[in-house]
Amino acid sequence: MFDLINYGARPCLEGDGHVLSYIDLHHAVEAMRPRLAERKLILCLCENSVPALVGYVGFMVHDQVAILVDAGQKASAVQRIVEDHGPDYAWLPEARVEELQGGEVLHRVGHYVLVRMPVTAHQATPLHPDLQLLLTTSGSTGSSKFVRVSRRNLEANATSIISYLGINRDDVAVTTLPFSYSFGLSIINTHLLAGASIQVTELTPLSREFWALVEQKRVTSLSGVPYTYDMLRRIKFERFQLDAIRYLAQAGGKMSEEGLAYLARVSREKSWPSFVMYGQTEATARMSYLPPHRLEQKSGSIGHAIPGGRFEIVGEAGEVLDSPHEKGELVYYGPNVAMGYAVAREDLARGDDWNGRLPTGDVAYRDEDGCYTIAGRLKRFVKLFGNRVSLDEVEALLQAEFAQVEFICFGQDDGLRIAYVGDIVESELVAFASRQLSIHRSAIKCVFLPEIPRLSNGKVNYNALKQ
Repeated sequence: MFDLINYGARPCLEGDGHVLSYIDLHHAVEAMRPRLAERKLILCLCENSVPALVGYVGFMVHDQVAILVDAGQKASAVQRIVEDHGPDYAWLPEARVEELQGGEVLHRVGHYVLVRMPVTAHQATPLHPDLQLLLTTSGSTGSSKFVRVSRRNLEANATSIISYLGINRDDVAVTTLPFSYSFGLSIINTHLLAGASIQVTELTPLSREFWALVEQKRVTSLSGVPYTYDMLRRIKFERFQLDAIRYLAQAGGKMSEEGLAYLARVSREKSWPSFVMYGQTEATARMSYLPPHRLEQKSGSIGHAIPGGRFEIVGEAGEVLDSPHEKGELVYYGPNVAMGYAVAREDLARGDDWNGRLPTGDVAYRDEDGCYTIAGRLKRFVKLFGNRVSLDEVEALLQAEFAQVEFICFGQDDGLRIAYVGDIVESELVAFASRQLSIHRSAIKCVFLPEIPRLSNGKVNYNALKQ
């Protein structure tokens, strides 16, 4: 997937004392080849470090199938993935090797090691030849449900993004998002394919060191989810000396009106084109973007489909709604639509279930200019600081921990609401949810109810809950 030799001595990955050109990365990747002679399933615990990325690039170059999971996942969640999917190898920080009972260390890059997993019956299941990646779609709940992504999906989406953002070999990105997350991964893929360089760091925009890095290394773009831009607004990042910035990019959920107004103002005052984008892991990363010149005129819109893709608005009976402002489910078509879901190793042998068509689960409409706007959701998900979290899975997580209490979850982007019936200390409930979901407790609100409101058919009355 990556033509590393083509870019030779050009800078590639830099961070924490590691400085790799493209040819350096090529040599590091080739050193892994003897251990990766056959096509295998590799569990990757991902952090924003050069050694972690060397492994990812190596697995793509050597046509391995990688499961990308945030390195912050607890041992119990990792073990569940191992049990359900039976990876042949693991790529993880050496300090966590003890969590993999019976694993054998085969190769090292910095503090990361390649571990051969004990043989299980799972490993006899073949991997579909088109399968390349497994990406989580449920935030940090520890679910072992993944999206099956092909090489064609990755290349199609990356090529499209490179096209409309104009990414080139002189660009310098910085890792503001984890690369186990589809948006963060798309930044890695696009810049490596374009021959650009990446500053690899786990620093956040709230630290002075982050901005010193951005200024010193002449970073040319900043990407983030709505929460990222909330942070940037609080610290008034536009005051910093960021002469090399070429554009800003946002995805991972709908921004607030205040956030969009701020982004538009900064874009106008600093002459930084700002791209508001829409995507889902099921489409590999991105499905649409709003051209920067329409940011103020079309505030709140997701724009139009990316190059190579297209949208339809579909009614309840499955009919295509052609008139402007008619609301229905947003359906996307494109070569970046993934192959389907996987909840067990057996699913990895399946081919393409979706055939380039993705019902997004979002209610939307199209205006007279062909721009689309999201009006709501059909499915029970919220995005918490850019991570899409299944409310059903959160309920199950809480129910397993506090069996004597009944829970119903609802909410909106960056706001999880937990209604409960039973006896529990709210501070303990908030602390548990915050820890399990890896989100700040300020995003979680709890409400005690004498009983869960229900409709006559027995289903939860969510309108009553919200009131």
